[in-house]
Amino acid sequence: MLLLLLALLHSVTVRAQAPGSTAGLTISPASVSVCLGSPASLTAGGCPAGGIVRWSTGQTTAVVSVTASQPTTYTATCTVSGTATTTTATVTPVQAVTFTAGPGSITVCSGNTAVLSVALADGTSGTLAWYGDGNPVQQNPTASTPRLTFTDIQPYNVGNYYLTATNACGTTTSRAARVTVPPALTINAVSTPTSCASQFTGQISVTATGGSGDKQYQLNGQEFQTQNTFISLQSGSYVVGVRDALGCSTQTTVEVKPPTPMTLSIRTVDTRCFGGIDGGLVVGVTGGTSPYRYQINGGTAQPSGTFTDLKAGSYTLVVTDNAGCVTAQSALIGSPAAFDIRATAQPTRCAGSVDGSVTIVASNGNGPFQYQLGTGAYQTGTVFTGLGVGPYDFTVRDQIGCTIKRTVTVQQPVVLALTAAVLPVNCQGNASGAITVRSTGGTEPIRYQLTSSRTVQRNPVFSRLALGDYTVVATDTNGCTALLSVTVGKAEPIRLQATTQAARCCVCPTGTVSLTSTGGSGTTRSYQRLGLTDQASNQFGGFVPGSYRFRIADEAGCADTVQASVGDASALSLTVGTVKDANCAGGADGEAAVQIVGGTRPFLFYWQTPRRDTLQSRAMAQTGLTEGTYTVSVRDSNRCTASTAFVTIRSRFPTPEAPVVSQSGSTLRVTGSSGIQWYVQPTGSTSATAITNATSTTLTPFQSGRYYVVTTQNGCASPASNAVVFVLTAIAEPGTELSIRVLPNPIGTHLRLEIEQAIRQTVSLTLHDAGGRSVRQFTVPAFVGKQQLEYPLPDLPAGTYLLRADATDRQATMRVVKE
Repeated sequence: MLLLLLALLHSVTVRAQAPGSTAGLTISPASVSVCLGSPASLTAGGCPAGGIVRWSTGQTTAVVSVTASQPTTYTATCTVSGTATTTTATVTPVQAVTFTAGPGSITVCSGNTAVLSVALADGTSGTLAWYGDGNPVQQNPTASTPRLTFTDIQPYNVGNYYLTATNACGTTTSRAARVTVPPALTINAVSTPTSCASQFTGQISVTATGGSGDKQYQLNGQEFQTQNTFISLQSGSYVVGVRDALGCSTQTTVEVKPPTPMTLSIRTVDTRCFGGIDGGLVVGVTGGTSPYRYQINGGTAQPSGTFTDLKAGSYTLVVTDNAGCVTAQSALIGSPAAFDIRATAQPTRCAGSVDGSVTIVASNGNGPFQYQLGTGAYQTGTVFTGLGVGPYDFTVRDQIGCTIKRTVTVQQPVVLALTAAVLPVNCQGNASGAITVRSTGGTEPIRYQLTSSRTVQRNPVFSRLALGDYTVVATDTNGCTALLSVTVGKAEPIRLQATTQAARCCVCPTGTVSLTSTGGSGTTRSYQRLGLTDQASNQFGGFVPGSYRFRIADEAGCADTVQASVGDASALSLTVGTVKDANCAGGADGEAAVQIVGGTRPFLFYWQTPRRDTLQSRAMAQTGLTEGTYTVSVRDSNRCTASTAFVTIRSRFPTPEAPVVSQSGSTLRVTGSSGIQWYVQPTGSTSATAITNATSTTLTPFQSGRYYVVTTQNGCASPASNAVVFVLTAIAEPGTELSIRVLPNPIGTHLRLEIEQAIRQTVSLTLHDAGGRSVRQFTVPAFVGKQQLEYPLPDLPAGTYLLRADATDRQATMRVVKE
C-alpha cells in the first residue's frame, strides 16, 4: 500500500480544480502536489496557431518540467500579433511531518506512572511509531492519543525512547526522550517515651534512604519540615511521612509509649491523745523514676517518705519522681475521743480583794481526772479558792496521761467611785446648798452618809447645806466603800443676756433668739418665753419682727428676765427717684419713678392721684401724669410695706389763653399769630376734625358747620376758641342776581363754569384748598346775563376745593371735587 502511494506521488497529480485560462490560454494541471525533490509537468494549451508561449521560467515550449521546494506559482504567456494573454498554475511539494514529543527527559517515582506524548503540527499527517532502545514499543499511535504510558515504574524501566513520523512520501522525522526512575524511598522512625503519663515530652526521630535529592518530613498530615525530629509529643500513635525533592513520598506509623505510672501506699499512725501532735505517715512508691521527693499539705519537699509529729486530721501527700512526674493521694490521721471541761469563776467581793474562786469539772474521756492550777500539784478536788482578779491556767489530766488546758479569768466588781454635783448657797437662803452624789461601780444597793452626820440614807442627795467642806461615804451591799470630799460654795446671782437674728421679712417667722447666762446655781437651766412653757434649750425661733421677753431659772429656782427685739433683715425703704414735670398746665405727660431698698421681689407699687384715685399700673415708674402730688406706697412678695413717699408733678409752661374768632362775610379770622389750627364740625356731625393746612389767621369755609381755633405755644394747647357757625351759600338758580354752576362736578383737567347775573359787573373767581389757601384766581370781565367759561387745571392735585365768586355786592361759594 505504501509503495503504491509513493508511485502515485512521483507522477503528476491533477486536483479537481478548473484549469486557469486567459483569453483561451490554459495550463494543465492548474494546481499539483508532488513529493519534495520530484519534478512536475505543466502543459500550456489554447494558444492560437502562430502564437508564442513563454513561461515565467524562460522556457518557450508548450510543456515544461519544474521542481519546487515550497509552494510556487508559474505563469504562461501567449503572444499573438503583439497581443499577450497570461494564465497561472501552482506546484506544492509534500513536506516532512512536523510534530513535538516529550518531555525529552522525565524522572518518575518508583511505582508511579510515566507518560510520553506527541502532538502533530496543524495541517500535517503521517504514520507514528514509538521505539525503546531500538525496539518497537508501540506502533501507529492515533493522532488523538499519541502517547506512550508506563505504569508501576520500576528502576528496570529506565531507558531511551524515541518517536518516528513518516509522511506519504516516505520521509521520516524522529524525536528522542529518556525515562529515569530513582531508587525507592524507605523510612525508619524511632520514638522516645514520654517522661510522665500525661506530659508532652515524647520524641520521634526519622531517617530515610533512597529517593532523589533533599528530604522533608511530616507528622500526622501537618506541613512538611526539613527537621527529621518531632518533639513535645504526648503518648500515642503517630503517622510519619517523608518526601524527596522529586515529590516522591512514603509513610509509616510510630507509637510513643508512656512510662510506668507511680502508685502510692500510705500507712498512718494516730495520735495518742486528743489534740496531740505525735501522729505520723509513712509513704511507699512503685513505678515512676527514682529518686522521689515527698511533700505534705503544700509544705517543703523532702527525700524521705516518713512524716512525724503530726496532729489528727486530713493530709494530702504529693510525690514527684526524678522525671518531674507528680502523683497525689489523701490520708487521714485519727485520735482518741476528747474529754470536756467546764469552768465556773466566782468574782471577788470588792475590787482588789482575794476572795474569788474557780470550779473545774471534767466529763467524757478516760476518768478519773486530776486538776492542776498553774504549776502547782495535781489534786482531785475541782474547786480553787482565795483567788484575786486576773487570768489563771488550769490543766486537767485523765488516767492515760492525756491533758487539756484551759485559761479562766476571775473578775472583780467595778471599783466603787463617786462624783458629786454641788448646788451652792443661793438666793433661797444661807442653808440652801445641796450635794447630789453619783456613783459608778460597786454592787447595788449603795448607801450614803456625810461624815458630819450619823444618818445613813439610800437617797444620794444631801440638801439644806450651808457654806463649808463635807465628806461623803458610800457603802455597797458587799461592804465596799468609797469617800469623796465636797465643798459647798456661794453662787453668783444669775444674769440673762439675749442675742437675736433678724427675720427674713416683716411677716417671716424666721427670727431667732439665743439666750446665755452668767452666775446661778447648778449646771442645768430652764428657759421660757414669757407666757409659754419652759424648755431646756436656750434657742428660740419662729419670730416675726417685734419685741419679746424671756426668763431663765437655775436649779435653785433663782431667775432673771430680759427683753429682746427681733429685726427685719429685708426692711423696705421707699424714696423718690427721678421726676419729669408735665410740659403744660393740665397736661398728662409727666413722668416719675421711686427707688426701693430691701424687701423681696416682686414688688407692687400703689400710686394715688391728687384726686385719691389709684393708678392701674403697679410699676415703680409711671408716665402720663398730670400736675399734683402723688402718694406712693409699696408691698413686696411677703406683703411687707414701707413708709409712704410723696411725688409732686408741676407744669413747665402755662396754658395759652383761648383765641377769639370773628367772621367777615365768608371769611373767618382769629386773634393770635402762631400755633393756629382751625377745626370744623360739619353740620349733622357730632365730632370736629382738624382742617389740613389750616394754620393761618384767616379761613374761607368750604362747607357748612361749626368752626373754631386752638392755638399752641411751647407745645401747650389753648382752650378752644368761640365757635362760629357758617352756612355755605346756596347756589342760586338762573335768573337770580348771581348764580354759578360747575359742569361737571367732580371736574377733570378743566374747570367748566356757567355764571349768570342780572347786573353788569366784574366777577372775581378764587379756588381755595381745604386749608383755606388760595390756589387759583381768575377774573371775568364785566357782563350781564349768562356766560360759560372754561379754565385748564392740568397740575391741580386731586382733592376737595371751595370755589368763591365775588361781584361788587354779591358773593357765591360752592364745593368742587377734583378727581
